[in-house]
Amino acid sequence: MKTIVFYIATLTRGGAERVMVNLANYFVKQDYRVLILTLVPDEGLYEIDSKVEHRVLTMPEDGGRISNALGRITQVRRVLKEVQADALVSFIGKTNLRAILAGLLTKTKVFVSVRSAPGREYGFGLQRLLARTLFCFADGCIFQTEQARDFFPKAVRKKSRIFYNALSDGCVDKRYTGARKPEIVTAGRMDPVKNHALLLDAFSLMVKKHPELTLTIYGDGDCMAAVRDQAERLKLTDKINLKGDCLDVPEQMKDAGVFVLSSDFEGMPNAVAEAMALGIPVVSTDCPSGGARALVHDGETGLLVPVRDPERMAAAVLRILDDEALARKLSDNGYAFSLTLHPDRIHRQWQNYIEEVCGFGV
Repeated sequence: MKTIVFYIATLTRGGAERVMVNLANYFVKQDYRVLILTLVPDEGLYEIDSKVEHRVLTMPEDGGRISNALGRITQVRRVLKEVQADALVSFIGKTNLRAILAGLLTKTKVFVSVRSAPGREYGFGLQRLLARTLFCFADGCIFQTEQARDFFPKAVRKKSRIFYNALSDGCVDKRYTGARKPEIVTAGRMDPVKNHALLLDAFSLMVKKHPELTLTIYGDGDCMAAVRDQAERLKLTDKINLKGDCLDVPEQMKDAGVFVLSSDFEGMPNAVAEAMALGIPVVSTDCPSGGARALVHDGETGLLVPVRDPERMAAAVLRILDDEALARKLSDNGYAFSLTLHPDRIHRQWQNYIEEVCGFGV
């Protein structure tokens, strides 16, 4: 039996975490033995197939940064040898670097995937140098956009692939065509990079023209308290609904009037693709590293606005609300584009690439 190991820091909220779970579930159905390695226990936000093995890498609490890193590399390496893994697939930041080191001089092919703007994941100085160097030793590299891929040297780009994120099963064939509510929605973890403050500032401008509007935010995280405080300062508490983590977000937001993404950085925003699949017109910031732009073709599948510009964001939303023909066009085109992101198609791309590199069937 072919064996594939997935490696990520956590399976708590986040688009990358959901993509990995969906991939793990897919490979199990292809008769692979599948393991997921994380650094913390699973909180159960995403449904994992019962056949997927989940192991948590534990470290002593009093260990230093370097000793913990070396310990995790050693643990991953031990697992690869124990299960005779054919492939190791890692996501995000330092986890990718550890995965490459863990796979050196083993029979396991190592695949690393950047899930956000690499300039943000790897920054400057030593970490940037390590990423650009160590990625050359990976057997395969997966990016979401050309902009992210081009952060790395030619040796990395030559052996890479660009794969968009697949829709979650809960959004496939779920387009809503009924009447839409005067509701603005967004979904994603409450992290500074998502810039919910921008959305609230823009919403405060929208309600001046459309006082019937409400704003619903799905997701939880460190910025929840700050968002509540800002809503109070703007005197919008009665018009803003903070839903926290939900398992049925597509079902809850399907009849919203407009979906808005306010991020400063994104990889490939799953929530935007899901909104399109539901037929919700989309407004998104044109944020690095190009994932939003790959989905939102301005004026066709949605509207793009500059990052950190509440006036432009509010104007774009109001434009959709005030122009029924435009709203219908963006809904139809966004839905049509979402069909290219069917899980079977995207997951098959991953499988074909991994099996090609591993030499299966050769």
